[in-house]
Amino acid sequence: MMSAIIEMTGVDNVAELLRVVWMEVALACLAATVYFSFVGVLVKPGKKEKSNGQKNVKAMSQTCDHEPTAYQVIAKTLRQGKLSDAIDMLKDLPEIMAGSVPTNIAPRLLMAAAKAANFDEVVAEMSALVGKFESRSFDAVAMEAAKNKDAPACRQLQALATSMAILKSCHAMEALAKGLAFDVDGLRALVEATEAPLAKQFAKAVLEACTALKEVDLAAEVFEKVSESDAAALRIAVEKAASGGATGKVRETSSMDGSCREIRTCGKNGDLPGAINTFEEESKRAQNTKLYNSIMDACIECASIEKAMEYFAEAKINGSADVISYNTAIKGYLAQGKIAAAKAVFAEISQSGLAPTIWSYHSLLNFYVVAEDRAASWSVVADMQAAGVLPTSVTCSILLKAKIETSADLRRVLAIVDTVEPMDEVLFNTVADACIRAGQMHLLTKYQEKLQSQGKSIVLAAPTYGAMMKAHGKAKDVKRVKDLWVEMQHLGVKPTAITLGCMVEALVANWCTADAWKLVQQMRNDEDTRPLVNTVTYSTIIKGFANAKECDKVMSLYEEMKTNDIQPNNITYNTVLNAFAQGGAMQHVPALLQDMKSAVPPAEPDMITYSTIIKGFCNSGGLDRALEILTEMKSDGKFKPDEVVYNSLLDGCAKEHRPNDALKLLDEMKTTGVAPSNYTLSMLIKLMGRCRKLSQCFSIVEDIRQEYGLKLNIQVYTCMIQACFNNRQAAKAVTLHQKMIDEGLCPDEMTYSALVKGCLQASLVDKAVELTKYAHGVGAPQGKTTPPGINSRCQDELNHVLGEVKAKALQAEIAEAKHGSKGQGKGAAPWRKGK
Repeated sequence: MMSAIIEMTGVDNVAELLRVVWMEVALACLAATVYFSFVGVLVKPGKKEKSNGQKNVKAMSQTCDHEPTAYQVIAKTLRQGKLSDAIDMLKDLPEIMAGSVPTNIAPRLLMAAAKAANFDEVVAEMSALVGKFESRSFDAVAMEAAKNKDAPACRQLQALATSMAILKSCHAMEALAKGLAFDVDGLRALVEATEAPLAKQFAKAVLEACTALKEVDLAAEVFEKVSESDAAALRIAVEKAASGGATGKVRETSSMDGSCREIRTCGKNGDLPGAINTFEEESKRAQNTKLYNSIMDACIECASIEKAMEYFAEAKINGSADVISYNTAIKGYLAQGKIAAAKAVFAEISQSGLAPTIWSYHSLLNFYVVAEDRAASWSVVADMQAAGVLPTSVTCSILLKAKIETSADLRRVLAIVDTVEPMDEVLFNTVADACIRAGQMHLLTKYQEKLQSQGKSIVLAAPTYGAMMKAHGKAKDVKRVKDLWVEMQHLGVKPTAITLGCMVEALVANWCTADAWKLVQQMRNDEDTRPLVNTVTYSTIIKGFANAKECDKVMSLYEEMKTNDIQPNNITYNTVLNAFAQGGAMQHVPALLQDMKSAVPPAEPDMITYSTIIKGFCNSGGLDRALEILTEMKSDGKFKPDEVVYNSLLDGCAKEHRPNDALKLLDEMKTTGVAPSNYTLSMLIKLMGRCRKLSQCFSIVEDIRQEYGLKLNIQVYTCMIQACFNNRQAAKAVTLHQKMIDEGLCPDEMTYSALVKGCLQASLVDKAVELTKYAHGVGAPQGKTTPPGINSRCQDELNHVLGEVKAKALQAEIAEAKHGSKGQGKGAAPWRKGK
């Protein structure tokens, strides 16, 4: 918003602002001189008094109504070159610390700081003023430095803007670029520190400087960071830089420029015939590099790579091809995935007497990174370095986009990052994202410390802090999360709603929901941060309390939302409903549903809403109410019950021993096209087993297996085994064990524990011992995984039945088998051998 206002203000208004400021200062000086002459306060020559910050300001303000203001005293102190004293005075004024540095003080202070010999010390002294300079004040100083062609001041102003968190307008950026017109390193640092897309006038100023300096590489970097809508107009400056380095002269007419723009516009609009017609008309008058590059671009935009290559060949024949022509051809081939052709064109650049630009290398590098060809990506980097083309922050960003699979991959890229000095915030954000994706949080901390330890301090942006909090939260490092929040506040970085959301999410994910709630209440009590607390923030905290089954706190938060006029959304309502379902507080559901209907606009129940309510009623013994919700859901017609809904209802039927309702639901599933799963079968088997309907249970399993081609899993077989034992069909249960083996399934610990326990209950002690041996890999008929064993409780029961002597003998046999299997010698368990 501020940058928009600055742009509207314009250069003339800023100049007017400077005139007003200087007039005010002059009048203040005159008034102060007259006053001090009358009251005898002026210091005699040779007797200088040491200023004392707050004491001087207060003394001035307490004499009489006609004395100079505190701001006028500070302005005078700056004119006297007492920069540190002026800064101290500003820091002692409460109105400054609560607001911003006045525009009659700020420009002079910024310029004095930029010109200070002890710049780093001055920046440290000004740390309390971070975020307190208006953009228009910085605009005025930047334009003054550019007008005076003061490149050192421009460099320091750029660093000062970053340190003081000053929002640079388009006018300020343009002015800095003009002030650094003969400083390649300064221009490069300015471009790299500016996020894409670059403002058009700023980019133009840099490109004009590149033309004068014949700096083709930097011009190419600028072109990479401009928006597509500005590229056509700015391409001219890039071409001037490139062709100027190759031929030593550039002569373009306004007519030619207009034709090139028209050609590119036709290309973007898909009008290739129109682009070709314009090219043909203009080429009758003259043929040059810019014209060919424009038509090649248009052809590529219209996916006519063959036509583009025809023009490229023609440009090479008549000597109109420059390095951008070659880069454009590479771009066209890569867009079609023709890497061999692109590499061939790349090789031609050197053969034609030109030098590949960093853009040339970046095109190939980006292609290989997207294709996940790591070997080829690093080959391009090696070629760059061999050619003396140093990697930039753009190079690092492309490499960091790659799929980072191991810490070694990340460290290899970071070795390149370490060569890019100094590290700016944009590059740090890219590094941070890669470290987060790779889970290498210690490396993220290292680079954050490196960034902050640089001579020119850089204040990280709120989104960067949010990303780091989220990452450390996933790494379960709550202390680091909290430290980052404190650090952000200490540096005066104002959080955004997203930053707060990341902080809250990190705390909730680590079971610090109460701390998250406390933080949100603090933010709500502060007028400046109150707007940051939104529905998502509350929903996250509600989810934390819901997972902890603290329904009372869920309700308190929900009521707090309504009190503070924060409208819940469907996610909020569903989270609250889930808390009711998990905590067994389904009596609150009707009131919540009424709130959903009364909301403005009304919050319509969705599939998750219905599923949560049904599951909650089933878990709390309210199957009839759950069935009513199902009927309501179907009658509404907006949502169709899915497998999750039916499985919840079948689980409710199993809990309440209602087989008839379960069979009706199964028929309904089949009718509506919802295929039963293994989980569905598990619910039905449990129910039928408890209701002593074993034969019907096996019939249902077989019918579903044949009808849907379902392959039974271990969980289904385990449920069937337990159902058999519950119905005193031990022999049938043991048969199922062999059936599992025949089907290639490997019983797990739960399966063997159910078998052994069931055999003991059926007084089949020998069979229990045999199955225990199988579970430990002794004499097992077949199997391909590690023997699972049985649980300790089941083992204790078996030992009790066997008695001490037999139990010890069994344990010895099992131990011997395990020892033999490790050595793969005598006594190796058949379990390991398979069939």
